This record gives sequence, structure tokens and C-alpha cells, in this order.
Amino acid sequence: MKKILIASALTLGLISTSALTQDYDNKERAASVGSPGDPANVSRTIEITMVENRFKPSEIKVKQGETVKFVLQNAGKKKHEIMIGTPEEIDQHGKMMKKFPGKEHPDEPNMISVNPGKTGELVWHFTEAGVVDFACPLPGHFKGMNFKGMKGIIEVETK
Repeated sequence: MKKILIASALTLGLISTSALTQDYDNKERAASVGSPGDPANVSRTIEITMVENRFKPSEIKVKQGETVKFVLQNAGKKKHEIMIGTPEEIDQHGKMMKKFPGKEHPDEPNMISVNPGKTGELVWHFTEAGVVDFACPLPGHFKGMNFKGMKGIIEVETK
């Protein structure tokens, strides 16, 4: 009886985790994540708060062709990053960060590091309709696109 209860609890846990990520995983990815935006052409500003293990908000909607300035406030106790990219790019960068912790990045237009209590800005131009991913690829903050952690999606709606 004990084995049946344990197996049932594990199955329910896997089903509920799958249900929580299913909608996220099944969204149609944009053909392009976009490109660095021109600060002179920003159409709107979106504020994102970075705290331990999550972004607030973690789901954002923008229009195709929009140039958005993201204002990133780190309200956490650790340094956080935001990286806009494909799930593969984010996973690859996360693996590199795990292998080389504390490595500083050269200026990469699709990401920014923000120290605790500080604010940073990232300007991005969304060229294609679909879903664009973002995450904090620092070790311990992000556990892959199929798991919970510091990740989110930007739904780019057609014009």
C-alpha cells in the first residue's frame, strides 16, 4: 500500500508540473527573437522586477514592429541577468555560466546584468509575431526552459 501511495504522489507531481509548463512549451516561437532597438525609437517602456527565482511580470505582450525599453529593477539580494533569446541560446548560455561562474560578459545587446538594488535598461525591437523567450541564465537562477525558475515569455502579436 505504501508503494502505491508513493507512486501515486510522484505521478500527480509529474502531471501537475507538466500541466503548468505545457501552455508555455506549446506556444509558437517567433521565427526571429528580434534585434537591438534604437533608444530614439522606443514606442513604450515595460518595467520588470527581478527577485530571487522569478521575474515580475513573467508574461509580456507586445506588438510586432514595436521597440520596447525594458526597465529592470533588481529587488533581490543577488545579481540577476535577463537574456532575450531562443530556448537553445538561453540553455547554452546557462551552461557556459555554470562552467565559468562569475564570468563577465562583453556588451551583448540581448542581455544585461543588474546588481542588487540597481536598475538597468535593455531596448529591443520585435520583428516577428510569435513567442520570444527570456531568462536569467545565472547558475541556480535558471534550470532550463522546461523547468521553473527565472524565465518568461514575450508574446509578439501581429500588427
